[in-house]
Formats: sequence, structure tokens, C-alpha cells
Amino acid sequence: ALNGLRLNIALDDDGKSFWVLRLKVRDRIVADGIDDPTFDASDVGDYLKAAEVNAMLDDPDAVFIDMRNHYEYEVGHFENALEIPADTFRDQLPKAVEMMQEHKDKNIVMYCTGGIRCEKASAWMKHNGFTKVSHIEGGIIEYARRAREQGLPVRFVGKNFVFDERMGERISDDVIAHCHQCGAPCDSHT
Repeated sequence: ALNGLRLNIALDDDGKSFWVLRLKVRDRIVADGIDDPTFDASDVGDYLKAAEVNAMLDDPDAVFIDMRNHYEYEVGHFENALEIPADTFRDQLPKAVEMMQEHKDKNIVMYCTGGIRCEKASAWMKHNGFTKVSHIEGGIIEYARRAREQGLPVRFVGKNFVFDERMGERISDDVIAHCHQCGAPCDSHT
């Protein structure tokens, strides 16, 4: 029943990542607010591997979209990636379509933590008439793992926010966020 299911494993095993694997049956894997019976969630964008991601980062006809929450983007992202300003994934989807209208002829590259949100988001962009849509296979986690294994430069800057006790995996040594109270460089949420 789990054939073909991707499991993203922590990049650095410090004993604090999720301790237990829990499987839950849900109507939707991500709360998206989509109520369109013609939407085909299986019609996803093309998958990009680490080397392809790095090539796209240098392509002037590519636009990277971060499909994570604002606090995730704040502590780490790909250089020049667009943040979709929204508090929820449900709010991000229509905003992404709206924001990307001026880039409809470009290569849209979407990314998120482990690739789950971009499965839905890339299909939604295609449903809304975007034809050059791709997303990072396995998200930031898999990108960083494969880039390191293959000796490629890791182009994600900062931390990848994760939803366990660690609150983030360091991808690069850069600290790109600042404390909301004192303004000092900081990449931890408390």
C-alpha cells in the first residue's frame, strides 16, 4: 500500500527529529480550499533533481516560488525566490496564480520543505493555465541531500524550517533572518 511513497529522512540525525512514524487517512493531504470538480491534483509539474535546480537558478527565464509559510521563508530560501505573502497554504494558492500572471511565459519552479505542498501547488498552477511548471523532487530536504551527495553547490541559503523539535535543519551557515525584538541576526523561532 505504501509502494512509491517518499519518506524524507532528516539531513542530520541529532536524535531530535520525529521519533514515530504515524500514518493518517485524510480527505486532503494539505488544506487547500480548492472546490473545483475539474481540478486534477495528479497533473503535477515536472520534477527537478538537484543539478537541474542549480541550472534553473542561473536561468533568467526561471522564477522560483517558495510555497512555505512566511516564517519558513524568513530563516531560509533560495536566492531571489519569491515569497507568497499569506498565512496559510489555502490563501497562498490564489495569490500564487495572481502574482505569477506577469511571469506566465517563464519557467515556474516551486519548492517547499519536503515536496508535499508543491505537488498540489504545481497542479493548481497548471490547472490555471501555466504550462512551464516544475517543482523540486522531495523538496528542500531531498535537494540538499542529493546536492551534497553529488558534490554540487547547495544553493539554498539559511535554514530549512522543519516541524519537529529541531525547528530547522541548517542547510548553509548563513543566518539571513533577524530577531523580531532586537534586530540581531537570528534563525530560530521560539
